Amino acid sequence: MNKLSWQAIPQGELALLLGQARLDDSRAVGAATVYQLSVEGRDVLAIALGNGQALLVESCVQPKTDRRNSGLAAL
Repeated sequence: MNKLSWQAIPQGELALLLGQARLDDSRAVGAATVYQLSVEGRDVLAIALGNGQALLVESCVQPKTDRRNSGLAAL
């Protein structure tokens, strides 16, 4: 499982992101609204909270290592 990163953003920044991203799905959950977005090829969850705050959550992609060739570089 990939690690997740998240950050709090102002709701105005979320509005800009919603205008630029492709909306895949959205759903109200209590006082919050959860948006599933595609932003420049990345999957992102944006959560608009009832208090005027918003959160962005995305997977941290780790660089792939070529373990088969890593030992050859030292030779």
